[in-house]
Amino acid sequence: SKVREVRGRGLWAGIESTDLGGREACEKLAERGLLAKDTHGSTIRLAPPLVIAEDDLDWAMDQVEALVR
Repeated sequence: SKVREVRGRGLWAGIESTDLGGREACEKLAERGLLAKDTHGSTIRLAPPLVIAEDDLDWAMDQVEALVR
């Protein structure tokens, strides 16, 4: 999957894909144990809790990285 743009504010992030629909990407992330919300067709919205351990955040980013590779 190719990433067109990553935008964020604090821990909130939006990842826009060029070849994977947001819904499909979120379903694949859910299969990996990470919940995300699709928005605007091709964007994956990530909104982790305000209090999150660094290890948990690293794990979540590993799941996103595996998806976009």
